[in-house]
Amino acid sequence: MEVHQKPFRSAATAFETERSDLRGFVAAAAEDLNAIGDFWGGTQEGATFLKGQGGGSGYEAVTGQIIEAIDVLLDAHHEIAARLRLMADNVRVADWAVLAATLSKLPAADPERPIWGTG
Repeated sequence: MEVHQKPFRSAATAFETERSDLRGFVAAAAEDLNAIGDFWGGTQEGATFLKGQGGGSGYEAVTGQIIEAIDVLLDAHHEIAARLRLMADNVRVADWAVLAATLSKLPAADPERPIWGTG
């Protein structure tokens, strides 16, 4: 079995690049919104927009949820990149001869059982 490390590392780099781009885009968008200031105004309608009404979330709460979700997405991009690199490292150190010998001892696939080892 031939597995190459380069595609794993390339994909990891792509996730890190996307993470960096996303972080920059979000920072720029946040800066633009902050530059506007309190655009909802000081009226009752503005307060309802900001805080919500009748159990509904307002701008303030939703903005907090979006910030948390973006942080999770950025962390996921980092973790995916790290795990792809780990996979590349594991491919490099795997004892492929032993793995191939082990796999050769398994019974042949049964076309009547689409998932090997079930039922």
